[in-house]
Amino acid sequence: MKRLWLSLSSAIAVVAVSTTVALAQPNISGNWIIDQTGPNGTTESTVSINQTGNTLVGKNAKNGNGFSGKYCQQGVDKGCNSANQINGTWNGPGGAGWMTVLVTPNGHSLNGSWGYNGRKENGTFVGNKILPPVKITTAGTWNMTVVTGPTLFNGPTTCTESGPTSICQVSGLTLNGKFRTSDKVRYTWTSKSQTGWFSFWFNDDGQSFNGIWGYGPATDKSPVIGRVVGQRQGPPARQ
Repeated sequence: MKRLWLSLSSAIAVVAVSTTVALAQPNISGNWIIDQTGPNGTTESTVSINQTGNTLVGKNAKNGNGFSGKYCQQGVDKGCNSANQINGTWNGPGGAGWMTVLVTPNGHSLNGSWGYNGRKENGTFVGNKILPPVKITTAGTWNMTVVTGPTLFNGPTTCTESGPTSICQVSGLTLNGKFRTSDKVRYTWTSKSQTGWFSFWFNDDGQSFNGIWGYGPATDKSPVIGRVVGQRQGPPARQ
């Protein structure tokens, strides 16, 4: 009886986990750039998508096509090969048909195939979601790596930001600083035996930076002692 109970408990746990995974499908509401291929060549258009739960409706304003679909369930829906697969239909001035879409886990890109009703695949498409611009901010978690010089600043780095003020924690040290320009921050730091300055500027992607540091007051033109690079950990901040 004990073995039966353990087996039932394991089965229930598996079902619970499977249900959780099924509910973790990405939301792809928004505007997309879709590149479609078919017998008439390749076309690019903007498509708007609205998702409610696991059901989606969309519109291609360029060609007048509308479509609808839903995320399929593996083991339930025929031909469902992924929890992130959408099975749908489309219709418009050129006819009507079917489509199969596979969405990436982060919901930022997709690819798929399409055809007319009752026919095999007629073409394929890929899409990228139009995302808000990346926000330049120090807030978040970074990984700092030494390029040259001592390993005074190295490893996981956590920063908070309030207005132009930024405070970072790295290697047991606290960096206190402010934005000097829209993409450059200058800090001061104090250890048990030293004081110094630290400065970094963001790369164009807003998710990485190059930094330099030295000893002495920030107002002094002291020499650069070390160089570092930083990479944001996790998704980018968006405006």
